[in-house]
Amino acid sequence: MAAAECTTASELEKAFDTTCRVVGTFDVKDYFTKKNTLLAAWPVVTLSDGTTVLIESLWDKSKRLDDATIASYKGQRVAVTGMLHAEPPGAMANFAEACVSPVAKLEKLTASAP
Repeated sequence: MAAAECTTASELEKAFDTTCRVVGTFDVKDYFTKKNTLLAAWPVVTLSDGTTVLIESLWDKSKRLDDATIASYKGQRVAVTGMLHAEPPGAMANFAEACVSPVAKLEKLTASAP
């Protein structure tokens, strides 16, 4: 069975806890603690409706993509395939943002004609 494709928040909500193909723009988002100190600058996919999805859990720093990979993907249209979670796995925290982890595949997509 093929992975569901998610391009909006409503599609994400239907696909939590399944393998999903998240499609959007690769970016890096800053995450802050409650005391407003930087927790992490973490890779995300920004969906067509502006929703962001973490690429791997920010609680596991060993899974963060390296800087060269991040630079090569930043601003590109991508598809990230893997297990979709409603929040990043690995820590008990008040942090509700969708996350793909583990990532099975990260690919650049070519722009489609309008």
